[in-house]
Amino acid sequence: MKKFFQIFLCLLVISCNNDDDSQQPIVGGPTINPSPGEPEYLKDFANYPIGNTVSAAELSSSSNTNMAFKEVLNNEFNSVTAGNDMKMYNMFPAADTYDWSDGDAIVSYAKEHGMRVHGHTLIWHPEYSIPDWLENFSGTDEEFSLQVENYIKATVAHFAEALDDDGNPIVTSWDVVNEAFTSDAEAAIFRQRIGEDYVSKCFQWAREGDPNVKLFYNDYNIAGDPNKRSNIIAMVNDFQTNGIPIDGIGMQMHLNHDWPAPSELQSAIQDIANTGLLVHISELDVKVNYNDDVTELTDERAQAQSDQYQRVAYYYRTIVPPANQYGITIWGVRDQDSWLSDGGTEWPLLYDDNFEPKPAYDGFVEGLKGNAP
Repeated sequence: MKKFFQIFLCLLVISCNNDDDSQQPIVGGPTINPSPGEPEYLKDFANYPIGNTVSAAELSSSSNTNMAFKEVLNNEFNSVTAGNDMKMYNMFPAADTYDWSDGDAIVSYAKEHGMRVHGHTLIWHPEYSIPDWLENFSGTDEEFSLQVENYIKATVAHFAEALDDDGNPIVTSWDVVNEAFTSDAEAAIFRQRIGEDYVSKCFQWAREGDPNVKLFYNDYNIAGDPNKRSNIIAMVNDFQTNGIPIDGIGMQMHLNHDWPAPSELQSAIQDIANTGLLVHISELDVKVNYNDDVTELTDERAQAQSDQYQRVAYYYRTIVPPANQYGITIWGVRDQDSWLSDGGTEWPLLYDDNFEPKPAYDGFVEGLKGNAP
């Protein structure tokens, strides 16, 4: 009856909406059919938050598509991460000038719906993530560094002020630095202008902005690149030895249906868990067509994708100690909105273009329940 009533409400809202995408299908429910009293949504199967990515624009929109998106978001997830709205280029429009409005809108929505917010990300080196004025900053390196320092402190302090009705913070964590161990990081402007120790400085500045928020280092290919994983662990060990504040590691987990191998995935999660820090599966999606060898999501690929989602959830549940399980964040709701969509020739998420759950949804649930594929 609960599911029927929710679907009825969604039908009612969509029938009253005259936006251009009025032909979008209605949100479907999960493919599993729990008995009364059993878990029904993704967030109900875990003792840690299950998250997804959002933008202020889609949260404020009443289009049929975004109403459907929010129906899934509100039911299935209890944590949100801004895809782009809380990155530097969007919140730091000019020197000594900050625009937190999009982030504030996301925080307000999260508060209204009982969700936490994971801040993403204070520092990321690609040119498209850095404001043009900062990229072309003509001042001294010391002045550049001060701009970044003040931005980090002010931003973290600002969002620390957002509290729920019980006085608890809504923004509970930040990716302080994103993807420092990349092939182009040696030429990154932050390393050039702040120094080789820019990562540790950023963590110290974030801690000064908020003494309580959880501080994460976030990166991709931690599961598939043992050398990168070793470098990250070495950095963490150095931080811990020298008193640099760090609370967790974000494993992005942009995977393929057949990569990495199960043993590699298991070893990677174990290695990160062994640091003793919080572990966040921060940007999970699973490609099925990286070789462009299929023109539709075949049953075989859908099952392989489901198995990979199940492995991630299963290894996370069974390897990471409960006290260190910070949560799992899926990087998108439906396939066509994924950054990997590639014009509709990739299907990396739990929901199809019609907001219907795929076999990957069921696999993920089984992993959350502690069942191995």
